[in-house]
Amino acid sequence: MTATERRTLAFARAFTLSGIDGTLPAGEYQVELDTVLPADGGDPKGVSAFLYVRRGGKAYAFEVDAEELDRIHKADQQKTVNRPK
Repeated sequence: MTATERRTLAFARAFTLSGIDGTLPAGEYQVELDTVLPADGGDPKGVSAFLYVRRGGKAYAFEVDAEELDRIHKADQQKTVNRPK
């Protein structure tokens, strides 16, 4: 069974993702994540993700690797937490 989750991810720093040209600025991004819910009750697994980006007054939807997006977001959050004051 699959499920779609919509959420907002906040990035404190600019970042890059495979499949998207250029650097995306820090800020909030809308994401739709499709997950597979295992029949055995195991952890859901992200299978695809769409990142919504505004550029030049237009909105774009990019299909991105769900695991890469999660890894980059976690690294961004970790850097923010460990940032010296």
